[in-house]
Amino acid sequence: MSAPPRKSSVGMETRHKSETAKTGRIHPAASPEHVPDPGSDANERLLCRMEVMMQSMRSDIVTEFEQIVSGVVKREIAAALRPLETSLSAQSETINSLEDTATDHGGQLTSLQATVALLTEQVGSLSKKCEDLEGRSRQNNVRIVGVPEGVEGARPTDFVATLLRDLLGLNDKPVLDRAHRTLRPKPKDGEPPRPFIAHVNLFQQRNEILRRAGASAPLLYQGKRVSVFPDFTAAVSKKRSAFATVKKSLHSCPGVKFGLFYPAVLRVTLPGGQTHRFEDPELAADFVTKHVKTMVSPDSI
Repeated sequence: MSAPPRKSSVGMETRHKSETAKTGRIHPAASPEHVPDPGSDANERLLCRMEVMMQSMRSDIVTEFEQIVSGVVKREIAAALRPLETSLSAQSETINSLEDTATDHGGQLTSLQATVALLTEQVGSLSKKCEDLEGRSRQNNVRIVGVPEGVEGARPTDFVATLLRDLLGLNDKPVLDRAHRTLRPKPKDGEPPRPFIAHVNLFQQRNEILRRAGASAPLLYQGKRVSVFPDFTAAVSKKRSAFATVKKSLHSCPGVKFGLFYPAVLRVTLPGGQTHRFEDPELAADFVTKHVKTMVSPDSI
């Protein structure tokens, strides 16, 4: 069989030119790559819808999961905090009770402090009164130190009266209401003897005994030195002994008179007649150092 006749290329070109001349535009030849596919747009819309649905589902799942976890956590936290809340509540009640108790105790302490202050003042006043009464009860007493143990025999009052008459050169034996040794255990061998306490019937006679004892010192009995002193309480004796250093300094100041008065008051009289009284030994020592000794020249000493 013979092949079909082929159209001439010249004829095709002539036809194309004539169509171009009629329309005035050149239409490109259709290509299989630029042909639109109606199914692609549908796929894109489907994918978008699926993506939106997945996002919505994800959000719902996350929200539900958070709610579940939140509820579980809250329950667990509440269960864990419940004992703490109970403990805190109990502690709060305890603290409130302690605060109330502290307030009550504070009021009681304030009242007790005022009471203690009042009682302290009263005790101090009563102590001074008792000390004064004890001192007054000893005003007629004399203390005799250095008499050997056992020489008094069975009649100590008569022995002490005779001893004072002989030691001081009195005309008669002084009238003594009583005489005894101090109430402490009898000393052992080698220990100093206990002092005698003698209560003189007359206050003037007691003062005469003390005056003669000071003027006749030193006093001796059986070769032992004996001293006669006023009988003071322990507190008064301590106060008076604190002036010993000041009195020793005043002894070296000629023209200066001084005396230690009951209970413990030092009176200093200067050569010009000025009188000064001291109850504090430190103030007295300072006065003697700054004023009394500067008034006395080394030549006069």
